[in-house]
Amino acid sequence: MNRVRLKYGSNMILAIVILLGILIFGNLVLAQKPIKWDLTKSKQYTLSDKTKQVLKNLKTDVTVYAFFKNDSAKTRVQNLLDEYSGLSKRIKVQFIDPDKNPSLAQKFGITDYDTTLFLNSKDDSKRQIVNSYDIFTQSQETGQTVFNGEQQFTQAIINVTEVSKTNAYIIQGHNEVNSTSSLTTFKTALQGEGYNVNDLNIGQSGGIPKDAGLIIIANPQMDYNDQEMNAILDYLKKGGKAFIMMGAENGPLTEKSINNLLSNWNVKIDNDIVVDPSRNYFMDALSPVPQYGYHGITDKLESANLASVAPSSRSITYKESNSSSTSIQSILTTSDKAWGETNFNSKQATFDNNDIKGPLTLGVTISDSKTGMKVVVLGNDLMATDKVIGLEGNRDLLMNSANWLANKTTQISISPKSLDYATLFMTGKQADYMFIVTVIVIPLVIWIIGGVVFFRRRAL
Repeated sequence: MNRVRLKYGSNMILAIVILLGILIFGNLVLAQKPIKWDLTKSKQYTLSDKTKQVLKNLKTDVTVYAFFKNDSAKTRVQNLLDEYSGLSKRIKVQFIDPDKNPSLAQKFGITDYDTTLFLNSKDDSKRQIVNSYDIFTQSQETGQTVFNGEQQFTQAIINVTEVSKTNAYIIQGHNEVNSTSSLTTFKTALQGEGYNVNDLNIGQSGGIPKDAGLIIIANPQMDYNDQEMNAILDYLKKGGKAFIMMGAENGPLTEKSINNLLSNWNVKIDNDIVVDPSRNYFMDALSPVPQYGYHGITDKLESANLASVAPSSRSITYKESNSSSTSIQSILTTSDKAWGETNFNSKQATFDNNDIKGPLTLGVTISDSKTGMKVVVLGNDLMATDKVIGLEGNRDLLMNSANWLANKTTQISISPKSLDYATLFMTGKQADYMFIVTVIVIPLVIWIIGGVVFFRRRAL
């Protein structure tokens, strides 16, 4: 019996030692590279593809000085920056208490708590400050605090590491969409992608500046004169990049010069407003949700199942190019149930012989492999306005279009998400069912199970 006890006792001790060894080894491994699972539906706590691509393509080190006190804001920012430094060794993060180290805060001109400084390690002049009010904003819908840390931090890294910024000019002077009142979010998003964005009046500037990397034309209501048209055409034929957006919110298409320009590549913006009763936003047939074509601009949107919303759109018709160097591709199309309504005075849109039968094209790209010219044409401009750019994948579609035009292919992706509080809305019946299940049914089931176990034990 003693031998048996000794044998089983030895086996138990050995098993305990092996188990402890496995636990210690496992903890050491996990301490080096922690494993995390993001169980949220929208993967809100996982770095976006955009951030991952930016970190992967970093060519220089970035030092991040986070001036925070020990509070909840510091914890949230620290968790996020740990993700950044975990993905790239080029991100060096230091958290500093400005009260304990005021000299360093003074050196960098930091005067407020909860401020994050991004610094190019090779060039101190390339720096960007992200303030607390940039990353902690208030949702207009819920009134709750929204965390925009990843958006702001990724944009800051792009800005301080960009070798040379692309100059983007928004054309003005022909009743285009106003860049100062309607395109502020669009401009800010472009700046966050590493663009210098300015307005441009072609007539006053005497043409397209030589440093222009991209021009943006947003639904002009007046024709360009011959000199302006020649300047744009000359710019494009020399390999220029243009983003042209023409919507139908102002009624019939009276501006002719843009179509005259596009006719050089057999592309035409139709004089209609798109009606799609099959694929639309909140049952509004005048706000189509287009399908994506196979293209670098839209591939990531398609794979992420991220839709775009295009209210008050025009259709686009085009012919295949006869030139071997010129390529025209469709990137946005409607369902086959859609049509282009040509009667803008109709109170109730119905398809007739004068209308354009679907499926319709809402967006195309034009590229010339010889000259390097690239053009994106959208039959919609409201997508870029402050009220609509935040819907679904509109912002990503616009930024991907701009980055494709500017040959910033590594930045074509899905942008970082804001962390907002999700709100559950229930009807009266749903609330009653929830009350019955949680307050009555579940406790009753537990009582019944407990009673069965109790009486079975008494019977034993």
